[in-house]
Amino acid sequence: MKIIFLNLLLVIGLPALAQFPDTDIFLADITNDHGKISFSVPVNITNRPGYDNQPCFTPDGKSLLFVSIMDTVQSDVYRYDLLTKKKTQVTHTKESEYSPSYSPDGKSISVVRVDQDKGQRFYTMPVNAVTMAQPIKNTDSIGYYCRLNDSLLAMFILGNTFTLEVLNIRTTERKLIASDVGRCMQLSPDKKQLLFVVKQNKSEWGIFSMDIQSLTRTRIISTLKDNEDYTIMPDGTLLMGSEGKLFKFKPGTDSTWQLVADFSSTLKSFYRIAVNSKGDRIAFVAYTGKKP
Repeated sequence: MKIIFLNLLLVIGLPALAQFPDTDIFLADITNDHGKISFSVPVNITNRPGYDNQPCFTPDGKSLLFVSIMDTVQSDVYRYDLLTKKKTQVTHTKESEYSPSYSPDGKSISVVRVDQDKGQRFYTMPVNAVTMAQPIKNTDSIGYYCRLNDSLLAMFILGNTFTLEVLNIRTTERKLIASDVGRCMQLSPDKKQLLFVVKQNKSEWGIFSMDIQSLTRTRIISTLKDNEDYTIMPDGTLLMGSEGKLFKFKPGTDSTWQLVADFSSTLKSFYRIAVNSKGDRIAFVAYTGKKP
């Protein structure tokens, strides 16, 4: 099996912590006044040297899951309580976990785990019993994912060419959807569309939507240059960052990306972003040095 950790940020054979990027997670409030979006000053909730990344809001919006690497190259999932500002370690394993998220029913947490044999697989664990993690069959070489519903899983598959495949968890059947894809996959607010990035060439990257039922694809818009990370607001508005600035695009309303905030003096450089289900909180992953 060929193992490539594309921005899971673990490189086989490089155990030094210095090999990981220095990233922090920032939180800000969102105000949406009839489509006019504004933000509070982002607050650094990790604020330490090292790797803190891949934020995901809990279904109730009261907490944030994220991945942290403390003293070694091994990563675990943590939870940050937005009210108490307390951090709690969720996973305590010898393996590394990445990309935490919740199942559609909110009863389990999903991760990509790097197993002892160096394989990367998709696991689920009950919220109240995280030690009972169960691997999902036929998810080898998974890098990133998006839960489409209780039975379908969209997977970013690692290899010489990065591909998007949809797995039927119940039958374990995998279906190839697209090649040369980006790592960011998002489910539309109505749960009917999967949004993903296709990198047609070095200069042309586009965001596409796929109908979950028919698997038909529609191109939405080009990404901002050299950027592939985005999130979706509850009203369907896309948010994407570039060079410390945040842009929005609402299909059917906007013709191109619109600048909504300039964080170049506070966040400076950021790439991953996440929004809670109410659309009133946003998390940014800021980085120093070269973009991860």
